[in-house]
Amino acid sequence: MYKLILNSETSEVSCIKTINSIFQLNSANSDYQQFIQDVAEQGVEIVEGPDIIEPDYATLRQQEYPSREAQLDMMYWDKVNGTTVWEDTIQAIKDKYPKTITGGTTIGEVPAWVQEAADNWMFNKQLREYVAAVERLEHYILSEGRPEIREDVVIETREVWNEESEEYETVNITENVITQTAIEPLEATVEVTEYDPETMESTTTTVPNPLIVKDEEERAAAQAVIDATPQEVIDAVNA
Repeated sequence: MYKLILNSETSEVSCIKTINSIFQLNSANSDYQQFIQDVAEQGVEIVEGPDIIEPDYATLRQQEYPSREAQLDMMYWDKVNGTTVWEDTIQAIKDKYPKTITGGTTIGEVPAWVQEAADNWMFNKQLREYVAAVERLEHYILSEGRPEIREDVVIETREVWNEESEEYETVNITENVITQTAIEPLEATVEVTEYDPETMESTTTTVPNPLIVKDEEERAAAQAVIDATPQEVIDAVNA
């Protein structure tokens, strides 16, 4: 559980408290980074809003009462003029803050920036995982291998005289080269020999090729990542 702490001067969240520590709001801080990750993965429910201290009637009245000098000045002129300015001023403040205002501490709401930061963290995580998954699936399938690919590549450019047009023309000299070497598919199965240390006898069994098994598992995991990626993340990658 995380507890947000307000700065007493700015009334803005400045620190975050856990059972064992307290740290500042700083994106370069590892504790803050862990905080955002936890919110993204577990939900904003793990965060408790800051304590909001509500003053009682006495404190509120004291904050609005005129200074002692100002009150004495009011009393003087009330006596001179036969008015009730001082009494009316004090009564108005008392009416504004009745004794039913007992004050206390309440829990404030979690600021919107917490969820926004968590959403941004999750978006970037999904983006990285999607890109990695696409790259993994682009690798050839071990059980199928890959074919040789040849292409015509320009190796030289020459100026050749064209007798019909009686002009020099630029001609590309090409060469057919291998741009992708062929890789043979792996054997579907391999033989594994195990030795019994007590009898010194060996047993040979045929099992699925571990490299192919691993390749298929990794490809399935990559496809699962792609299938679970939100469209907005995919659109950001393809933009």
